[in-house]
Amino acid sequence: MAKQFQYIDGDHDISVWAEDENDVVEKATNELAEHNISLSEDEIRDHVRVIPSPQRIKSSMEDVLMDTRRRGGNAAADVVESGMDVGLGTGSTTAWAIAAIGWKLNTGELENVRGVATSLQSHELAKEVDIPLVNLDEITTLDVAIDGADQYNPYAPHVVKGGGASHAREKVIDTAAERLVIATDENKAADPLDHPIPLSVLPESRTVAKQWVMDQGGEPSLRYAETKDGPLFTANGNLILDCDFGNIDEPVERAEALARIPGAQEHGLFVDLVDKIYIGIEDEVETIQL
Repeated sequence: MAKQFQYIDGDHDISVWAEDENDVVEKATNELAEHNISLSEDEIRDHVRVIPSPQRIKSSMEDVLMDTRRRGGNAAADVVESGMDVGLGTGSTTAWAIAAIGWKLNTGELENVRGVATSLQSHELAKEVDIPLVNLDEITTLDVAIDGADQYNPYAPHVVKGGGASHAREKVIDTAAERLVIATDENKAADPLDHPIPLSVLPESRTVAKQWVMDQGGEPSLRYAETKDGPLFTANGNLILDCDFGNIDEPVERAEALARIPGAQEHGLFVDLVDKIYIGIEDEVETIQL
């Protein structure tokens, strides 16, 4: 997680961020001096909080720090109440929700909240904001899960996930939750869904799995890693086929057909799971109850 200094006083709204707290303090000191505002180092540190780090999230710096994603994530965190067990999703918007839950725990607004992370990324984010964590195999139900989506349908409780290659674990956690809340932005809406569906497969079954996807009318492509040579492997040691079916007019049937492919571990089409969507837009947050 990165660090952000924010100070609001009258007409002044000063905000700077950096990966390191000492760097934030230095930047804040210089920015305050330009506005003829004097704060001690301790006072500056009192206004520093943890925020999602663009270096640790599979999105650009502009996307991670986008106001619409910050709004959507912060609003989604409001569903969490003291005493809840919460699924902590993956992605740039959900990262803001994780940070907001941590802020509330640190200020005492929330108490006795436990998190179950959907990925190593969300696990590390939660640790940095001091959210107590439990392992997936320690729970059978969750009060709520807050997750992101690569694409959502604003008129139906279906989403496509798996851009971060964590969709297998995400689906277990999101299904175990009594409520699934999606935190996102308006750029990811589509009716019908048409985003390629990630399908994690056993490495040795990738060729035949590709053929079976094509038999269903899809165009599969093996996902490659971005920072090293060769294909991307999931945390469970599987490969991912991104399967393009064009418009997904019958998502339930499509999900069932993909689930029947031998050698497939899990697909990224989440059907009939979403309860509420928080969408960050230009100056506010829109909510959709499904």
